[in-house]
Amino acid sequence: MPEPRPKPSRLRGALAFMKRHPVLSLLLFTASVGIALSLHAQNRDPLAGDRPIGPVKPAPLEPTQGAYLGAALDTSGLRGDAFAALVAQMSDYNRLTGRKQALYLHFLQFPNEKGAFSSWDHDANGWVSAQTFSAACERVGATPILTLEPMQPRTLLDFRPGSAAFEATKAFAQGAGKWNRPVFIRFGHEMNGSWYPWGEWIDKNENQVFDPEEATNFSGANYITAYRNVASMFRLYAPKAVLMWCPNSGLVGGERRDPFRRWYPGDDVVDWVGLDVYERGFFLPKPDAHLWGGQFAYNLTHDAADVESTPENESVGFYNIYANVKKKPIMICETGATQSFRTDLTLAQRAQMTRNWKIGYWNDNEYGWMQNVYGTTKYAGQKFLHPLDTEFPMVKGVLWFQIAKHEDVSGRTPGQPIARFKDAWLDYRIGGSVSPDAPGLNGRQEIDVYRALTGNSYFLSDVQPKTKSPVATTRH
Repeated sequence: MPEPRPKPSRLRGALAFMKRHPVLSLLLFTASVGIALSLHAQNRDPLAGDRPIGPVKPAPLEPTQGAYLGAALDTSGLRGDAFAALVAQMSDYNRLTGRKQALYLHFLQFPNEKGAFSSWDHDANGWVSAQTFSAACERVGATPILTLEPMQPRTLLDFRPGSAAFEATKAFAQGAGKWNRPVFIRFGHEMNGSWYPWGEWIDKNENQVFDPEEATNFSGANYITAYRNVASMFRLYAPKAVLMWCPNSGLVGGERRDPFRRWYPGDDVVDWVGLDVYERGFFLPKPDAHLWGGQFAYNLTHDAADVESTPENESVGFYNIYANVKKKPIMICETGATQSFRTDLTLAQRAQMTRNWKIGYWNDNEYGWMQNVYGTTKYAGQKFLHPLDTEFPMVKGVLWFQIAKHEDVSGRTPGQPIARFKDAWLDYRIGGSVSPDAPGLNGRQEIDVYRALTGNSYFLSDVQPKTKSPVATTRH
């Protein structure tokens, strides 16, 4: 029996292939080197995938310096043609705060819970229309932010000429285009939370943990598709519309995961990046507790899944990614503080804690949320751990949530069962109260602190139409 011939080595086989196909071999070698270098770069730089390619285009309406003032007001009681009422409401708030606000925010269901879409000049629920709200903003010298809430988000995945979503979005964008003035469009905000149908899950059993039966079956990829579909119509028909992507600052429930990137729709359809961040004492602080003066800064640089006991910050740094790396202007679209829901406390304790949480001052390391958010080096009344103007200069707008509402709230004292506050009174308003029937006890103090903090040239009352020069940034 003849001796079997040895199998050719892999090296000899590769050399033979290269001799027969020299051009193809060179292309394969070049591609392999490129992939290896790319993987090496990503391992070396975890932000490599976030870096933009080429110069960053200037963001529309981005101020060169400073931050716009703004507010979200309660329009839930207004119906139809409420132009005069809206103008009065906005004018009253300007007088209350002593500053003309540059921005006012409005909520619109698109589509609503029945699947009906609003048009620019008619709201499907009979509420204030985009046209009426925008006209009221123009009357008081402000720019509108329209928050589009997709209550049936899957309808926006069927996006083709003739489909309900396509035609409705096209018509809405055309209405904004005909209005022909700047308007911010904030589609599907807080998509990374556990309370909206356009998020991945809704915490129905209120245990702050994702359970499979709570899934909405609307994934991050679905959200990105819906966002880009809506954005395409505004890009085409409303050139003065400014597109804003706005997650929530925290991510509660489920495994350790990225709280932002899985929903980011892409640099080409995001002009501004928003963030909603509130302070209401998630861990149910005791009545004599102090609020840390670095809490707001922590929300910009850490996420809710960070483990404090570890030496390294494993958080996804929101400000670093979207401001420092992507060079996007940041808008704090909703912010406020309260302890008014705390029915485990007496009314007097709630009132004192709400005041402290908003405007308290104990020392230069511990102070209220309002100082956390609006504190700058231009304010001489106290020192701040993280002044907005020097540490977060890419925060270009801040809107106070001047609304009180009933809502189910939960909190957790470490080591204790979850505490649930059903139909709780959440009053974030400057000058608000601790129950629907109680008058505001600290309104004058809260108004005075807001006026003192924002009464300098860093905070802007008018939106600037001009933009700064592009920032030269390339992906490494």
